[in-house]
Amino acid sequence: MEDEYQIVRVARGARTQREPMGSKEKFWVAGPGEGKWLFKLPTRDTGGHWAEKIAYEIACRSGIHAAKVELAECSTTEGRVVRGSICRSFPMEDELYHGNQILAGMDPGYASDKKYSQNQHTVDRIMDSMTIFPNVDFANEARARLAGYLVLDAVIGNVDRHHENWGILRRMVDGKWQGRLAPTFDHASSLGRELRDSGSRKSRERFLDELGVDHYARRATGAIFIAESGRRGPSPLELVRWCVASSAYESFFRDACRRVARLSTSVISRAVTRVPNGWMTQTAKEFAIKLLRHNRAQIRKIAE
Repeated sequence: MEDEYQIVRVARGARTQREPMGSKEKFWVAGPGEGKWLFKLPTRDTGGHWAEKIAYEIACRSGIHAAKVELAECSTTEGRVVRGSICRSFPMEDELYHGNQILAGMDPGYASDKKYSQNQHTVDRIMDSMTIFPNVDFANEARARLAGYLVLDAVIGNVDRHHENWGILRRMVDGKWQGRLAPTFDHASSLGRELRDSGSRKSRERFLDELGVDHYARRATGAIFIAESGRRGPSPLELVRWCVASSAYESFFRDACRRVARLSTSVISRAVTRVPNGWMTQTAKEFAIKLLRHNRAQIRKIAE
């Protein structure tokens, strides 16, 4: 029998403080090992916890720098046990400076508080913002890493790369700020985690048996725009396709696509099937594997 992912048990007393940022309930906990971890509860009746874990595993096997994620259970003050995921915190001496803060600092007209349909949040602005690093080679390295994050979004179907879901880690050294691109994080809105297995017009079973996972991938709407005049963001796959076709970004994105395209079918399947059955249904696993394989195939075509 294939080994399952470990489940980290978080004791009731390990909870330290609530994290107010974001729409999902989350709080900081101690352990395992050194540092703090962010315990995140998935939105009710969704698979956000297993989506986070699978996304992390896919990132690792694609050479994409991601914040570590484990499946976890936590005891509540009422004595219940809740399931979620934990994500390792960044080093204590680092401050996470979010994308909206970076973009507003570069353009006072940027609406940093707008949470939905933020069409100022374009790929051009994001890539241009890496001039925050004065060294040209360092800035280009950051752009290459960002490209990897967006290609990861395309393969896992992550539609929530909004302007607080990327950033830089900075620290004060000898009176000056030093920074680097933060690892990619927060991938709960991936892999069809919001779908029901059956009983719905947009169920996993209907996509598997009738519509096809390609239909699901095409109808996705991302949180990064190509043009500020856009009313909806393109799908993560369409965004990557546009970036590879762009002379400004082709080199960054084509390299990232080639790395993701090398994911084998067995690696994809193993990343999903290792989720314990009690945490993820067989139908959800079948859908996630087919979606990953479909998106990888599309990325292979883009990379050609």
